[in-house]
Amino acid sequence: MIRHYFIYFILALIVIFTGCASVHHPLGRDAITVRRGGIYRNDTVLTLQAVHEPDLCAKGSALAVMVPAMARVAAAGGNAVAFDLCGFSDNGKAISDESIAVVSAYTDRAKGQRMAVIVRIVGDDGTKRFRRNAVKTAAKALTHETKALYWIDGPDAANLAKQFKRLAPHLVVAAPQNGDLIVTANSDTAGDSGLYLLTGALPKNPRGNVNYVLPGSDATYAMLDKIYMSDAEKASWTPDNSMLSEEERAEGFISLFNGRDLNNWWSFYHGKESFRVNADGHIECYQSGAGGIMTNRRYDNYILRLEYKLLEKDANSGIHLRAPRAARQSKIGFEFQIMGDSYLTEPHKNSTAAVYDVVPALTTAARPEGEWNEVEIMLNGPRLKAVLNDVLVQDVNFDEVEELRYRLRRGFIGLQDHDSYVEFKNVRLKEL
Repeated sequence: MIRHYFIYFILALIVIFTGCASVHHPLGRDAITVRRGGIYRNDTVLTLQAVHEPDLCAKGSALAVMVPAMARVAAAGGNAVAFDLCGFSDNGKAISDESIAVVSAYTDRAKGQRMAVIVRIVGDDGTKRFRRNAVKTAAKALTHETKALYWIDGPDAANLAKQFKRLAPHLVVAAPQNGDLIVTANSDTAGDSGLYLLTGALPKNPRGNVNYVLPGSDATYAMLDKIYMSDAEKASWTPDNSMLSEEERAEGFISLFNGRDLNNWWSFYHGKESFRVNADGHIECYQSGAGGIMTNRRYDNYILRLEYKLLEKDANSGIHLRAPRAARQSKIGFEFQIMGDSYLTEPHKNSTAAVYDVVPALTTAARPEGEWNEVEIMLNGPRLKAVLNDVLVQDVNFDEVEELRYRLRRGFIGLQDHDSYVEFKNVRLKEL
């Protein structure tokens, strides 16, 4: 009997200590880690394609600052924003709570947008004493902010990185030496390894594994926009309007889909394929992986008309509007949600015809799964108006919704791959 009690006591201790370890795990959910030759967030590998905007920390974490800054990077084809840590005292021995809050706000926002944040602790500025103090102060203040990558360079960076890692061993640091990643300005040195952070230059293969940071300038954004341009964007294209009605042609509509091929569309995740034209001449998402297909050019103000059909209850898809070239289409641009939820009697922010995750539809209007649904979406400046099956389902002014006010006003139109079978047809557009 005593032995049984002893066994129960040991098992209870295991449960207690296991629970405590879980609660106080030093990394936490969505932490950035380095393993298996690259950067990871949870179990997803990341290759950081960043633009350095040094002053963002000093500007604070209001949506009016964060959203446009990150959207500009994603629109060009990058997926990370870098900024300099701010708020240090004159001697570097203290840092403001507001500055730590900015780091936290940016990393939280970045995760939802499938982006990342690089925080430059110190660079070339300041005395040796200030830099040493600042690194110690930052390590202690940021020890639980595991969702960012931290960057140290400039004089004595190797020793500073060593100090930072000693005080904050769970944070991922990029430095010339003694970091988790190696900072270099030489693309030959970086090769194609995910364990480097290349600064000031593009890697030889911009779509490869090398993490990089480029200076924030108009020239940088223009260069990224050109480099990450898809083949469909580069190719000449003339709409085939033979499928349009005479009335729509007279109104100025063009056909974005000719019923035969997807030559003027590109896969959001390059090298992946989810969509094809089926025997009925419809676009079908028949497997997952591509994230969606995007138009071969960007649009700002327009009327979009199309028809879609879902086959199963709770199937998931969507129409991306003003979408960026990289990162999350629905959080940097917008998404008109499509769901197999014809059974609903009350709409919510993630049901059909919602502006995804923000504004519910005015009412339910989806037809039963297996039937075609007709959509008309008008975007004009901040105004979105949508009609589903002849029922008004959205009439919203983005400028009146804080979460939507600062998102992209120009971008690609996309048909979403969300792991569900869906068909689209009669996709046509009139620019306003």
